[in-house]
Amino acid sequence: MKAVYRPVRLINHEAIDTFRSIPVSEKPKDTRVIDKRLLTHDKDILTTATRNAALLRTAFDELSNAFAAGKRYRLIVPINSYSLASDEGATLIVRAMKELDATLRDAIISEIIDLPRSLTLDMLGDMTVPVLPFFDKYLAEPLPITRKDNFSMFSNCNYFGVSLNIEAFEETGNDALMMLTEFWAEATKSRLKIVIQGVTEQAIIDKAQQYDIFAIDGPAIGADQEGLV
Repeated sequence: MKAVYRPVRLINHEAIDTFRSIPVSEKPKDTRVIDKRLLTHDKDILTTATRNAALLRTAFDELSNAFAAGKRYRLIVPINSYSLASDEGATLIVRAMKELDATLRDAIISEIIDLPRSLTLDMLGDMTVPVLPFFDKYLAEPLPITRKDNFSMFSNCNYFGVSLNIEAFEETGNDALMMLTEFWAEATKSRLKIVIQGVTEQAIIDKAQQYDIFAIDGPAIGADQEGLV
């Protein structure tokens, strides 16, 4: 699966050395869809896992090439929770993670996306277990309908943060600012760092800086790149 690499600005860090890998789907008439939701399971675990594993291999190869070229980047990669929902699916993801050189694993932040609506602490723990031997930094993207809910289960499973994908919502202007504020308040209660994605408005950047948001990306930060080298 093809991918692009979106620059991510970390708090109080002017230089861009972190990127987020996002799947790309080529459409007719030279149009493209760039969205991590392209990994959506559609009730087919093996298809999801196959897609996700292909994306991981693409991203890991690109990171390896960047390190070989002397660039020391960090990369956020999406892992669809449904790809880990069966032994067969989890095996595909684990095989892809094993292919990344062990010396580069510290450069990876895994982002668990597309979480079940009925998520429990035990379920979250089970889907996190396959990732633990490989990466020690992981994010969760709570479902849109749960963005106001308590995020304590993520901190209880040692997630360092939660992500909010602004471009997945219709809210703009003051509505988007309110959404960010609610998300920030709930994450802060659980001592989780916050990653804001897909930002197009300067007002969101200003509010994120006010809230000491850990990281932010989107067109307002920098254009997607075809590669890291």
